[in-house]
Amino acid sequence: MTESTPPGSRAAARTAAIVNAVLDLLREVGYDELTIDAVAARAGASKATIYRRWPDKRSLVCDALVARSREVALPSDALSLREDLIRLVALMAGLAEMEQVPAFASLLAAAQRDPVIAETLWGVALEPRRQECRDVVHRAIGRGELHDPAQAGRLFDLIIGEALVCYLIHHRHFDTAAQAEFVDAVLLPTLTHPRS
Repeated sequence: MTESTPPGSRAAARTAAIVNAVLDLLREVGYDELTIDAVAARAGASKATIYRRWPDKRSLVCDALVARSREVALPSDALSLREDLIRLVALMAGLAEMEQVPAFASLLAAAQRDPVIAETLWGVALEPRRQECRDVVHRAIGRGELHDPAQAGRLFDLIIGEALVCYLIHHRHFDTAAQAEFVDAVLLPTLTHPRS
């Protein structure tokens, strides 16, 4: 939602409908197949309304990604590394579930061709998750559970990799039990045992 749209206004409701339509269609058809016509039909808006605010599909999708990213944050009050990891994996699994990994893969493919999409995708979808991994590791260092801040990068790669394997390759749900098993069997041993 753009800053010039007052919250609670009719324009804000219309913007929210358009953004939600974009996100729904991204999940259903991916970036390449998403069209302004389809967004307008789904949102109950005219194409003219959309084009007055967004000059093209790329800017519309980027704005929708930014709007959605503001809705997600990891709590910072965990009392242990395990609790933080459980929350972090749940958050990232929830995002993967919501995003539909094949649709996210279509955005990654579009980002290879379009630097604006790449910058937006990195800034609103990936960098905040990477920052949360850094925050989890730094909190654990503060509690004396970990010692190496560089483990944040490994943590990010492991969680993203597990989500992609679950949803894109195996087509299975990454449920709460599987998340806890992943934390206990993979993340905690990897982070807490020094490499030989």
